[in-house]
Amino acid sequence: MIFDITYPSKKTDFELKKLVGPQFSFLERFKMKGIGTQKMIISDASDNIFSLIINYTDTPYCNIELRKNGIVVGFSSNMRIYCWAIPYYKLVIVQQGSELMISTSDTFVTMQPSFNSIIDKSFIVKMLEQKQAAAGDFN
Repeated sequence: MIFDITYPSKKTDFELKKLVGPQFSFLERFKMKGIGTQKMIISDASDNIFSLIINYTDTPYCNIELRKNGIVVGFSSNMRIYCWAIPYYKLVIVQQGSELMISTSDTFVTMQPSFNSIIDKSFIVKMLEQKQAAAGDFN
C-alpha cells in the first residue's frame, strides 16, 4: 500500500504500524548494524508508482527500511514524500546483476545503487532473515 507521508498524521502512522509493524528501537537498530539501505536509483517501476514519479525532473531515488513485519520503500516526487509499505508475506525480492527488484502481486520497483556503488549484500541477507523470522511467527 502506498502512503503519502508528506504531512505525517496519526492515521497514516497507525496504518503503517498495522501493516508492517512498528519501527525498531534504537538498541535493536544498533544490534542489527543498521536497518536501511543507501540511496538507490529507481530504474523501473509499475504504473501506480511510475505515475507518481513521472513528472519528477530529477533522478528518482528511493531507499528501503526494515520494520518488524515488513519493509518500507521510501521515495519522493515534486515536494511530496511517499512510502510503499510491504508486509513480508507479500514481499518478493529478485537480484539480477547490479539491480534489485522489490515486488508484490501487483506493484514492483527495480532499483540500482547510486554513485557507482554496489548493492549491500549484508542488507539483503538481513532482509531475508527478517522475512524468514516473520514467516516463522505466522506458522
